Amino acid sequence: MKVIHLISGGDSGGAKTHVLSLLQHLNQTITAQLVCFRDGPFAEEARQMGIPTMICGGNNVFRTRRKLAAYIREGGYEIIHCHGSRANMIGAMLRKVTGLPVVTTVHSDYRLDYMGRPLSHLTFGTINALALRRLDYRIGVSDAMTDLLISRGFDPDRLFTIYNGIDFTPRTPALSRAEYFRSVGLQADEDSVVVGIAARLNPVKDVATLVRGFALAASSCPNLRLLIAGDGDEMEMLKNLARELGVERQVCFAGWITDTDSFYHAIDVNTLTSLSETFPYSLTEGARAALPTVASRVGGVPYLIEHGIHGLLFEAGDAEGLSRHLAALAGDPVLRKHLGERLYQRARQDYSLESTLERQLTIYETILRRKERAYRRDGALVCGAYGRGNAGDDAILLAILTELRSIDPDLSFQVFSRNPMETRQTYRVNAFYSTQLS
Repeated sequence: MKVIHLISGGDSGGAKTHVLSLLQHLNQTITAQLVCFRDGPFAEEARQMGIPTMICGGNNVFRTRRKLAAYIREGGYEIIHCHGSRANMIGAMLRKVTGLPVVTTVHSDYRLDYMGRPLSHLTFGTINALALRRLDYRIGVSDAMTDLLISRGFDPDRLFTIYNGIDFTPRTPALSRAEYFRSVGLQADEDSVVVGIAARLNPVKDVATLVRGFALAASSCPNLRLLIAGDGDEMEMLKNLARELGVERQVCFAGWITDTDSFYHAIDVNTLTSLSETFPYSLTEGARAALPTVASRVGGVPYLIEHGIHGLLFEAGDAEGLSRHLAALAGDPVLRKHLGERLYQRARQDYSLESTLERQLTIYETILRRKERAYRRDGALVCGAYGRGNAGDDAILLAILTELRSIDPDLSFQVFSRNPMETRQTYRVNAFYSTQLS
């Protein structure tokens, strides 16, 4: 199997980690070629990891399409896999000229990708939204993201879900806790409880709520410290906010970091304050280090963290709720240990890299299998009293779908329902409104 992956090349954060880790391990089983639309640190890291990498730059998208179309034909590639807005646009243009199925991984809510950047939202955001509609398949990186795509009218039959898995092989940090804090300039001692976040400093990540919540907690817990790893448009605003709240000495801005192992092994509490998320890598990276975690209750986060068992959740934007959780963890080392251990066990069991790779290969096989039967007009129309909240009828529908899928996993369904959206999201099938059926 030969798959070509398209990505901008300026990517960072969870999407970057996911793509590089995925391609490195996929190439042990299949051929997974990476194409970046710009050279730079992303492409260089890919090359260092042994990933076959090609640069196809330039601003002329039609020239890029011609070059890639020829490359795909000559290389005998079978699937085009896109990541991000530029890749989605090029993928949509390649779909017709190559005749290959095109799939994209939706790493984040595309309507929020350019939050705080109105011009980019109007241009790149609009182009991406249109391109997404023209691709064959979409992969949500959490069940929450897949449900979101269904709610926006994407065909459930052409949606897959794959969680960002992570390699749980034990990691050895390059620096000790004290050495790492000195390297980033954090003033902390052995008694300090260090709260950390690794994120892009943009409006969606809402790190301002973390600074406010930290300031509230630090007023009663003077041993608290905050380490912010990341860069972005809100850096200066956040520094000013820390100064205004009187916690600038307790808050350290480390900028972009590459030594994530030392970061996660040095901090005591991992945090996430996003207004919107799919399934962030920062949580599984923290879980690998057995860190207690405080996170906003958004997107795919509750699928990993059950409040009070694997971590502590708060409503997005609620600085006071966040502060209470930070204060509780600051004063209770036993609670920190128990939450961290439970999260580690949960993540290792359900979100390993091995499960992600297996799922990705299954998706590719499904896409190729469906391509072979593309011209067969088959499917199943299911009629009944569905979508009325009746447990018996819902059980019947589930039994029908389960049985037919066991016979033909690629069979498409059309279900008449009084609540089509609920039916689409619950059973991942197309559904249409029906009146009373006798």
